[in-house]
Amino acid sequence: MDIDSIRDYFPVTKRYVYLNHASTAPLNTLSTEKLEEYLHCLQDKGDPEWSYLQSISESTRQKVADLLKTHKDNIAFVSNTSHGINIIIDSIPWKEGDEVLIPQSNFPANVYPWLYNKYGLAVKFVDGDFTENFRKCITGKTKLIAFDWVNYFTGERIDPLPIVEFAKSRGIYVLVDAIQGLGAVPLYPDRIGVDFVVSGTAKWLLGPQGLGILYVNPERLSDLKFTSIGWLSAPWKDFSVFSILPEPFGEIKRIECGTKNYAALSLFSGSLDIILRWGIEEMWNRISYHTEILFSELKRKGFEILTPEELDRKAGIVTFRGKGDVKELYERLKNSHIITSLRNNAIRISPHFYNTKEEIEFLLSKLY
Repeated sequence: MDIDSIRDYFPVTKRYVYLNHASTAPLNTLSTEKLEEYLHCLQDKGDPEWSYLQSISESTRQKVADLLKTHKDNIAFVSNTSHGINIIIDSIPWKEGDEVLIPQSNFPANVYPWLYNKYGLAVKFVDGDFTENFRKCITGKTKLIAFDWVNYFTGERIDPLPIVEFAKSRGIYVLVDAIQGLGAVPLYPDRIGVDFVVSGTAKWLLGPQGLGILYVNPERLSDLKFTSIGWLSAPWKDFSVFSILPEPFGEIKRIECGTKNYAALSLFSGSLDIILRWGIEEMWNRISYHTEILFSELKRKGFEILTPEELDRKAGIVTFRGKGDVKELYERLKNSHIITSLRNNAIRISPHFYNTKEEIEFLLSKLY
C-alpha cells in the first residue's frame, strides 16, 4: 500500500494538515465501515448472534497481540488508561507501608489512581531524569514503579528495559502507561519483561475514545487477585441454561465482566488493520523522518525545542516555543488549517505515518 492509498482512508487530510495525534486521532474510513457493519446488524437483526460479537472482540484482541508480539490471552480491553491502572491497583495484594514510585512528570491519568488509592499506599515522586534517579528513591518497601513511556508534553521517551531489569531483580512490579507511544513506536512487552502495559486507543493507535488495552505479563497472573468480575468473565457455551456456572477465565480477560463496547471494538479493529498492514517498524521510520525534519528546521529558525533530539529518547512528539506570542502562533496555524496542540505555553506537534513531507514543510512555512 502506498501512502496516497493510506491517506484516502483519512478524510481529515482533505481539509487539514492534522498534526495532533498526541491529543486525539481522526477516525478512518476502514474503521467507520466496520462500525457501520455492526450498527446495521443491530438495526436489522436486533439481537446479534453471540458468535458474531465474539468474532469482533476476539479478532481485535488477536490484532492487538500481533502488534505487541504477544499471546492474545495476555490482552484485556478496558475503558481507558485510568480504568486499566485501577484494575491493577485493585488486583495486587498490597501490604501496609507499600510504596509506589512515579515520575513527577507523569500525566494525571497515571497519578490520580495512585494518589487516591484505597490501600494506603505511599506515593513517592521522582524529580528530574527518571531513568537516572529512580534507583535513589527505592526502599525495601517499594512495591511498584509506574511511569509514562512517552511524556505527553516534551515527548521524551523512557527506555523501559533498564528499569524493568533493576525492578525485577528486587521483586518490584513495573507498570508502563504507553498511550503516547503505542502505535507510533514498536513496543514488545514480552521481550522487555514488563509486568503491566496500559493504553487508551484514541491517540497513536488511531482508535476511538472510550476504549483501552491492558497487557499483563502471564508470569504475574498468579500474584493477582482480580476483584472485577461478572457473568461474562466465564466461557459460556450457550445462553439457554444458567443453572450451571462455568469457572471464570484463567487469563486477564476475566476482568471483561459484562457486555463489551462492540462499537468501539469495531472501530479499533479497522485502525489495527491499517497499522498491521503498514507495519509498526515502517510507521516509526516515517514518523521519525518527520520529526528529524522538524528538529532541523526549528533549530535553523531559532525556536526553543523542548523535546530531546536523540532518536532513542523521542517518539512522535516535537514541542517548541515560539519567539513571540505562542497562543497567537497556535491560532495562526489553526486558521491555516494546521491542527496542533497548545500546551504549557508551547506548541506540540505530533505527526503520524500518513502525514507527508509536504505537510511538514507547509507547517514550517507558517513559522517565522
